[in-house]
Order: sequence, then C-alpha cells, then structure tokens
Amino acid sequence: MSELSEEVSAFERGVRHGRDPVNSGADGPAQTTNDSFWLADWCQACGHTFREGDRVHVTHGPPPVVRHHSPTLPCSGLVTDYDQPDDDLSRAFHAAVDAANPPLPGTNAVLLVPGHPLLLPLVPRRQCAFCSDSFRPFESAVICPCQPQEPRCKLGVHRDPGGGNTCYDEWVSNGPLLTCPTTFKKVGER
Repeated sequence: MSELSEEVSAFERGVRHGRDPVNSGADGPAQTTNDSFWLADWCQACGHTFREGDRVHVTHGPPPVVRHHSPTLPCSGLVTDYDQPDDDLSRAFHAAVDAANPPLPGTNAVLLVPGHPLLLPLVPRRQCAFCSDSFRPFESAVICPCQPQEPRCKLGVHRDPGGGNTCYDEWVSNGPLLTCPTTFKKVGER
C-alpha cells in the first residue's frame, strides 16, 4: 500500500469514527448505534435488519460488509467468545413481562418460535409494519393489528415489551385502527 493510500485510509477511518463515535471506524467488531451507517439496513447473510445495540463485524471494504456478530445471529462466522442463548430462559422472561404488562383483551399476540411464517428465511426478512425491523425468534408480535380478534391478513406488528419493541401499543395508543393497513378497507368490511 502506498503512503498516499495509507493516509487516505486513515482519513476515511477518522471520518467514520467521527460520524459514529462509539465505534473506531476500523474493521472488526462494532456495536450498532443510531449513528452507524448500517442501522436499518439488513444483513446479507441472514436477512435480519440491524438494530441499535446489535453486535456486528464490519469490513469497510470497498464495498463495506456488515454482518451480525452474536450468538443468536452468528453471521460473521467469527463468534467464539459468547455464551449460547437459553431458549427456556427467554420464554420465561417473556412470560414474566407479559404477566406484568399484558396485551389488551382480544389482542392476537403470539410468540414467534422457529418455523412461524413471520420467521421464514427470506432475504430480506419479513418486517414489522410499524418499525420496519425484521422479526426475530422468540419475539412477540400481533398478527393482523386492525382485527386481532379475527385475523384476516398476515401483517405482523411487534408487541414485545421485554425486547423493547412496543410497536403495537404505540400504534393503537390513539385508539383502534379504523382502516386495515394491508387492504385499505374499513375495519369490519369483508
């Protein structure tokens, strides 16, 4: 690498670090922040969106490549220093949060276990109609937010207070939906 190329690379790393001060701007492990250039993009390995707080592995390229770097999303292929998640513990945690903050009566909230249609391995993955983040295993979601008592569409919205995803509660905080966001029909019309 020539001296000029090294100076340009150092300058570019400094600019990246200045725009995202939590991360160094260098290749390697990083944590997703509101300032990360990859926030709200999706991982080309797994199809899930990057969220604030996600551990990732960044190779600035060109082109830049960002992959998840955690035990639940080991897309970088370099995850070695984390404990594996405990699915039973996750279920118990969500049950406790739901008991403390139960969904409204008639809300069709479901725990997304592997194999659920909202978790199909598409790239990019199916996303919440409110926040646009992908659905991940063991999150909770409301199916058909306009008519959760009689779901007609397959539209999903996060309702996972334990995971910090209160999309459904925020969406209906001003009252029930009057129009279906999928069909654009008035709620109750067939």
